[in-house]
Amino acid sequence: MIAAILALIIGISLRFVLRDYPAPLRASLRLWMSGTLLLPTGWMVYALRDAIPDVLSIVVANGLLGLAFARLVEAVRSFAGLPRRRLLSLLPVLLILACETAFTYIEPSHRLGAASVSAIIGLQLAIAVWVLIVHGERMRSRLLTVIAFAALSAALLLRAASTFVPGFENSGPFAPGFMQSIAFGLGAAFPMAASLGFLLMCNERLTRSLAQKEKHLRAIADNLPAVVAYIDTDERFTFANSYFARMLGVDARWIVGRRLSDVVGRTFCDALKSHMAAARRGETVTFETECDFRDEHRYFEAACVPDFDARRAVRGFFVLIFEVSRLERAKQQLARLAQTDPLTGLANRKKFGEALAGALARAERSGDAVGVLYVDVDRFKPINDTYGHAVGDAVLCEFARRLQADLRAGDLAARMGGDEFAILVENVESMDALEAIATKLLAAFERDIVVDPLALTVGASIGIALSRRGLGADALLREADAGLYEAKLAGRNTVRIARRAPVPEAPRAPIPFRTGRHRSP
Repeated sequence: MIAAILALIIGISLRFVLRDYPAPLRASLRLWMSGTLLLPTGWMVYALRDAIPDVLSIVVANGLLGLAFARLVEAVRSFAGLPRRRLLSLLPVLLILACETAFTYIEPSHRLGAASVSAIIGLQLAIAVWVLIVHGERMRSRLLTVIAFAALSAALLLRAASTFVPGFENSGPFAPGFMQSIAFGLGAAFPMAASLGFLLMCNERLTRSLAQKEKHLRAIADNLPAVVAYIDTDERFTFANSYFARMLGVDARWIVGRRLSDVVGRTFCDALKSHMAAARRGETVTFETECDFRDEHRYFEAACVPDFDARRAVRGFFVLIFEVSRLERAKQQLARLAQTDPLTGLANRKKFGEALAGALARAERSGDAVGVLYVDVDRFKPINDTYGHAVGDAVLCEFARRLQADLRAGDLAARMGGDEFAILVENVESMDALEAIATKLLAAFERDIVVDPLALTVGASIGIALSRRGLGADALLREADAGLYEAKLAGRNTVRIARRAPVPEAPRAPIPFRTGRHRSP
């Protein structure tokens, strides 16, 4: 009865333990739990042998014990990763029932019945010992389980063998004796010792699995090209990956335990402060930031992900930071290329059109004037046709450099296409100021452009136009273009102000840039 109560308590306790174990271990634990709960059932039937018929107290009780030990052996096989064999579970039970029936009713012999049952169960337990030693993992915790199975197996096998020794404990299955006491004592202690050992094995495997998973996760985190860290609510690091440590030039262990401001500096810490505050409130935050780091301006994309405890209180947050400096610089480069002439480095006509529209809008509000100079390279076509495109490109680059050099800081020079350029001048006082700028530019192109070994003479024709209220960007550009055309007709290397056309009342439209017009060389 004492053994039954102990086994029952252990079996019921295992039912609650099951919930806390991962799925791979639950199958083995369920088998072990069912076997442990069957043991007290069989023993209680044994204990009631004086009140119930022999068919129950002997045959059924031993059958239940055989099934219980079969389930325990199957649990050990399942834990070792061996396939389930129902025959191993059913065969011992069938043999026990057959032997007990035969030696109780057909050929009554308590001595042979006890010997056969002890031998069958002892062999069952020996199989478990063999599985643990041969197929089990090399773990220290299996020693207790092996000892429990081996001790009871040896006691039962010796008890079976002792029945065939003349005059040695052969008076009946329940008669007191040395081997009987050992077998029953070990049987009573078996559930506690074996269950403790089995749980220790499960815990050791679970610990190894967790350690392996932690190792894998650490390896993944260390090899990610991103900062992966965990910061508690006191802004102290409890985890930092190797990438972060390499970025800082320190050991990852140095980071753990230190405050955020001590590791990344006060400036970067202040940039994160509002985002960390949101993470403490339980919000997942993603943001972009930039800072100077190691003598270089860098760009980052970051995320703060809160970590909750069982009561949904924030106990810290994960920080993920990706450096996107190369991507950001590539985007900036693409943006520059989209608004820059690739040959001369000046603004292209797209950027000029946007700048002109913006300047006119500002001028409408302030009352200031905006001027446009349309510039064409004189005698460029003969140079390009005679010496080739390489020389022509060199001439255009030098022309653009001189054009840019003689402008004010706020003026914008752009290449409109081919050998045509435009200049946007804001805050112009009068047409005389525009003419002064154009005259200065003509003087800059009087010097020959040297493209080794050539010294090439070029000039510039310039048309100028000054904005007035109600004049749109396209109309202003057409006036400057008309002035350029008049300068060409006047013999080049000169400046002309186009005759003003009436202000059109049609709605504004995008600036129509010319694709080219035939001009005399």
